[in-house]
Amino acid sequence: MKMGIIIVILIGAIILILFQRNFKIQTFQTFSESAGEDTNESSSIFFHEDDYKQVEIVPSENFGELIKQAENVQDFAEKHFDGGAFTDIMIREENGFKLKNRGIKPRELDLILLDLPINKYTEVSTGIRPGEMNSENTYGYGENYNGIFFDFEFDSVTGIWIVGSPEVKNKEFVQVLNNIGNKWNLLLMDWNSLELIDLKDKEQIENYLN
Repeated sequence: MKMGIIIVILIGAIILILFQRNFKIQTFQTFSESAGEDTNESSSIFFHEDDYKQVEIVPSENFGELIKQAENVQDFAEKHFDGGAFTDIMIREENGFKLKNRGIKPRELDLILLDLPINKYTEVSTGIRPGEMNSENTYGYGENYNGIFFDFEFDSVTGIWIVGSPEVKNKEFVQVLNNIGNKWNLLLMDWNSLELIDLKDKEQIENYLN
């Protein structure tokens, strides 16, 4: 009788051990599969190299200089367009008053941009196709080909630019751009359309985005 009880206990213990081992294996496999799925998700954002600072945000001290450059670009375009393509390339001059001189902290700008209901990325690539080359010290908000970006050196923002059309409501984008303009007295220069926008003026921003 005692021997029978001992055998039953041993069998029960063996079954329990096998069950626990099988449960641990299944749990590990499930966790591994989930981790694998996470690593397959995109963790970076891309902007085409031709879009770099084509729509840029700059200090207001450059207002007169920007107007003059826009006029020069317009004149150049008229003289070097043959009806199908441009026959020459014009390289824009650097802004006299650098954005880094504003002393904008990356974290301060980041906090404002986080008000936009779009994804933030600390890994950014550029070139002619996604992942071609890393854009060091750059943050992006949005999606590939459509977003707002800034780069920085040490603890100062050195450039802010917009690419395409970020997927946000105009009202939200207007408010964020206006907050940036008011906080640091900034302008938006669109070199594609040759429009210069005072970001402290909501009505100008609204007209530009519409």
